[in-house]
Amino acid sequence: MTQKKIFYLTIVFWLLIFSGFIAYKEYTLMTGTEVILKTEPVDPRDLFRGDYVTLNYEISALDLEEIQAADPYFEYNDRIYLALELEDGYGVPKKVYRTSPDNELYIKGTVKEVIYDWETDEDGITTEGPYSKELRVKYGIESYFVPEGRGIEIESQQWAGRAGVDVKVVVDKYGNAVIKSLLVEGKEIEI
Repeated sequence: MTQKKIFYLTIVFWLLIFSGFIAYKEYTLMTGTEVILKTEPVDPRDLFRGDYVTLNYEISALDLEEIQAADPYFEYNDRIYLALELEDGYGVPKKVYRTSPDNELYIKGTVKEVIYDWETDEDGITTEGPYSKELRVKYGIESYFVPEGRGIEIESQQWAGRAGVDVKVVVDKYGNAVIKSLLVEGKEIEI
């Protein structure tokens, strides 16, 4: 095989890889369910990535005493599936699963921190545990590039609580989420 053929095959290989990534995200955007998620403020800074916002969602901290879990025992890096119910367009936690649920809207995430609790009897003796009390979860949608000059403005609005900063995501039938747009005071930010 000549060097020229190897060069062209290498280019075709990389083009196929990049096209696959784009097609994967486009598939989710075209076939998924649109959900709005509420954000919480976080303080990012990265000079090398351009103008972007780091997003932390209300669903990033799951209190298992408030949200039903099919199994309350989770560890770091476990895959979870959070079933969502829609309330006025917003995705609200319904139940946490270890495997993808059937016939439910859900988002796939990874446990990044577990806060444990133990069951004790009236004498203070541990009878069961530890079981997961609270989970910190990442969904792969924690940063978003915004128009130049808008990143600091959006983050300051999140911190000040003046404007609701929400995120419109599309979730496909496999629980994969893709950010469609950012909403500030209910209005989409133009890209």
